[in-house]
Amino acid sequence: MLSQLIYKARQVSRKLWVRAALISVLAILSLALPPLTNSWLPETFLRDIDEAKARSLLDILANSMLAVTTFSLTIMVTAHFAASSQVTPRAHRILRSDTRTQTVLATFIGAFVFALASIVMLQVGLLNQSHYPVVYLMTILVIALVIGAILRWIDHLSALGSMEETVRRVEEHARTAIGFRNDNPYLGGHRWPHLDALPEDAHEVAAPRSGFVQHIDSTGLGECAGKRGERAFLLVQPGDWIAEGAPLMLYDGDDPDEETEKAYADAFILGDTRTFVQDFEFGLIVMSEIAQRALSPAMNDPRTAIDVIARIVGLVGEIAPEVEPGEVRAPGVYARPMHVYPALENAFDPIARDGSGHREIQQHLQIAFRHLAEHRVGDVAEAARLLSRRALLYADAGLPLREDVARVGALAEDVAPRAAVAPEP
Repeated sequence: MLSQLIYKARQVSRKLWVRAALISVLAILSLALPPLTNSWLPETFLRDIDEAKARSLLDILANSMLAVTTFSLTIMVTAHFAASSQVTPRAHRILRSDTRTQTVLATFIGAFVFALASIVMLQVGLLNQSHYPVVYLMTILVIALVIGAILRWIDHLSALGSMEETVRRVEEHARTAIGFRNDNPYLGGHRWPHLDALPEDAHEVAAPRSGFVQHIDSTGLGECAGKRGERAFLLVQPGDWIAEGAPLMLYDGDDPDEETEKAYADAFILGDTRTFVQDFEFGLIVMSEIAQRALSPAMNDPRTAIDVIARIVGLVGEIAPEVEPGEVRAPGVYARPMHVYPALENAFDPIARDGSGHREIQQHLQIAFRHLAEHRVGDVAEAARLLSRRALLYADAGLPLREDVARVGALAEDVAPRAAVAPEP
């Protein structure tokens, strides 16, 4: 299934060793150019460049790149662990997939491999007098690339692992996941029908392992169901945890067989951790974790929590009404609506709990709920009103001054004049 292959390829491409290996291979392959490009250079230049001149540049490059790469890796690891301890452990995954860091480090490693391979080829005689000028020019080009990478690295280091930069990166990933859901209502399929409309003879597709649903290839499911003239009813959404053997989906059709169930099961990628790609709720949870860490006694930084609240409100504000389009991308696939209330509860409720003793946190939460209570998506507005009442209960239990409770309560009355009961998740 193409969507699954693209997802897996993107996951692999964001690993540091993959990018470093590719650039190293290109560095070695580039040494096949000297025999092919000699005719392009002027004769005087070919006579002036000897082995000593080419070798001196290569020695400088090889000796310096090993030290620079080791030092840069140390800085990267230190920054990642600092972000994990001060922001949230989930931030480490985002920083680890940072393409700018990976490209810079891969450039350093590739330059070292190029220099080392060139020196070896000079020593064993694979490169002769006629090749030295091209090697010399290629080495100058590699040095120029390294200088550019160092300048980018210096600029990147000023923010790597910092609170503001990490929060911004998490926000970007969360916004991308929300954009995916906005562009693919019901995961590209139809709205899940009422339970009474489900076929009584539907067959279950069991999960091959326990884990979080990281990716659902709804297009592949639609193609598989269309070939068989069946309908696929999704029982899970990205971010859900499922136990081995529990049903992932239902399908109506002929008697079940192993080949059909495997084809359907292959459309689901299960993993040990949640990811940001299709799981918009996870992005909001990680943002909330940053605020919770800022409110801990060790950090005691309520202003960062207030900034996170504002960012979460901005993200939730981008959620569009989930309306089935006239022409769906995955016909034959039926999915449930996105989990709005659980997503907002997991985002705001922990902040209200951990910030129960901070008046400014409670006030900003109520201001956020007042804004979201006017959201264009009715489920978001209703969730904001319900969570406003819960936050007020936390404030009543945590704020030492009744005057502060009254001030927060006045804001809460603007959101939800009457108390409500939270819906079933």
